Amino acid sequence: MLNKRSLRQYLPLILATLAFFSSCKDESGTLGLDVLPTEDLFTGTDEVSFLKGQNYNPVKLQSNDASYAILGTLNDPFTGNTEASFITEINLGERIGSLNKSSEVREYYVDSLVLNLAYVKEWWIGDEDAKHQVSIHRFNSPLSMTNTYYSDMPVEGLYDETPLASVIQSANDGLADTTWVANKYTNQWQFKLDDALATEVFNLPDSIMVDRKMFREVFGGLFIKSTLADAESQGSLVEFSLTDALSNMRMYYSYNVIDTTDNANEVDTTIHTSYTFPINLECVRINRFSHDTQNKITFNDPETEHLVVQGMTGSMVEIDFNDVNVLNEEGEQINLFTYWEEKIKTEENGEYYGISAVDFIFEADTVAQYADEAFFSPASQALRLYKKENDQYLQPKYYYSLTDTSKWSPAFSGGDYNKETGTYTFRMYQESFRMMIEKEDLRGPYYISTPDPASYPWKVLLKNSTNQETPAPKIRIKYVKIGTS
Repeated sequence: MLNKRSLRQYLPLILATLAFFSSCKDESGTLGLDVLPTEDLFTGTDEVSFLKGQNYNPVKLQSNDASYAILGTLNDPFTGNTEASFITEINLGERIGSLNKSSEVREYYVDSLVLNLAYVKEWWIGDEDAKHQVSIHRFNSPLSMTNTYYSDMPVEGLYDETPLASVIQSANDGLADTTWVANKYTNQWQFKLDDALATEVFNLPDSIMVDRKMFREVFGGLFIKSTLADAESQGSLVEFSLTDALSNMRMYYSYNVIDTTDNANEVDTTIHTSYTFPINLECVRINRFSHDTQNKITFNDPETEHLVVQGMTGSMVEIDFNDVNVLNEEGEQINLFTYWEEKIKTEENGEYYGISAVDFIFEADTVAQYADEAFFSPASQALRLYKKENDQYLQPKYYYSLTDTSKWSPAFSGGDYNKETGTYTFRMYQESFRMMIEKEDLRGPYYISTPDPASYPWKVLLKNSTNQETPAPKIRIKYVKIGTS
């Protein structure tokens, strides 16, 4: 066994080698001897093992502060039925108090009040031509930025049943490609709201029109929901960019300029103008959704055909590094951490082992996912790893303390989709791996989902195979062997 003195002797070389090897794209191999001292031999290689996972149903998610709102009904061949609606407040714009409606030489009147919801081409999943009956309702229950809201938030009895507007819409909105190009690949669903609401907002006193907080409290929120207009369609979900400048409520109003010359008091000119009420970060924004998987997703079964990562999220993938086994030199299955704890602490045949990086890799089954060309369902372009804390799913942040191991937290990088390989690769660096060797509770469980799970509708089907030649998912340990003599 290497003593502390000999470890210190080799430490600079070990660190340099680990850094070099962990950055290499090669799966394995012998490091170039020309970069190392001639009296020492460093070899780099890797070991691959099956990473057991299973589908996990989180039931509900925290879904307030949503930058993106999801709306629609979808019957997905792999994940079942999903229904989505949302609630949002409306705010005063930068031109606070500019609705000057009292003048001896002008007569003001309101024309209309329109809600605009903006989205980008292909920010949807499902049938782009599926028709939805979309309705806008006044939400009457108080909302607060200090409250936490969840995806299963009840709304019964909290909104006016009579809609302010009701319009049939589809994701593609019947637009030709040339129109999408001309509109810079953005579109707005527009809803002319009830005239009585337009008059109410237009007549709000100046004391409210100069106070954003008071305006939000007086106006309340809007509840936007939909039903599938065509029962035979698979439907769709559309993702709207709520905080984009194109998503807003706009009041169109006019005023007559009165000619008072010689007491004529006649209309001289009519001016048409508008006032924009934005949806911004001061507004409460809540996504609501429910999933009925119809037994299309198998939960809590490591032998299921597919691991399913579904945005918003009907399914996460649960992994626990405690469940990873490797083959030791005798061909026996042994726990991953037991195996490596012994290896990195001892010297074998004049060699010292060092972990350079640990990758865990998920492979998309794009053949299955894209089988139905009429059903638009692009694979998620990124996955993220989460740790559950109480009822929230948070991305772990790296923390290490020499004096307080209770604060240790491993961290992970990567997770973006590699189109060439069809894989998502996460990396855990050696410090995080050594933390897990020391503390069993840091090994899991962890949950794989999409970025911003409560506001992201796309999914990916992941392969799940214990095949020894091509395991999926898999964990790859990159390590070096350092000669000590």
